Amino acid sequence: MRIRRATQQDCDALCEIQVSAIRELGGTHYSEAELAAWSRGRTPDRYERPIAEQYVIVAAQSCQIVGYGVLDTPNGKVGAIYVRPDFARQGVGTAILRELLREAKRNGLCQVCCESSLCAERFHAKAGFEAGRKCGRRFRSGEEIDCIPMTKSLD
Repeated sequence: MRIRRATQQDCDALCEIQVSAIRELGGTHYSEAELAAWSRGRTPDRYERPIAEQYVIVAAQSCQIVGYGVLDTPNGKVGAIYVRPDFARQGVGTAILRELLREAKRNGLCQVCCESSLCAERFHAKAGFEAGRKCGRRFRSGEEIDCIPMTKSLD
């Protein structure tokens, strides 16, 4: 598996990965209505700005993008880690997170945070993130799902 910076040409793949991961992996913790709210309105053009302004990486295997992650460096926020459902639980997300944390350290960050979905809470906890109190994450549509704010020290 190869990790590299995302490019504007990757937008279609990132969109497909996020929507399929939400729809196929999120059902263990969220209702169908919540999954619809979470995945609604995802289009490839929504990834152009993050790729231009943030640290967005992709994991590729055999020339196919199988996952991606986003680090908003100025805010120390791991904005997203999504993996294609058929590559889930195979170390792809861990490799992506490891690279995001390396980048955070290279930029002098002492701590990172994320808003973990309920289904990713164990993943983040296993990586050393500490959970805060469950809260809601509101989407552009006004709809909301539960999430867990989490932080990790980078000492």
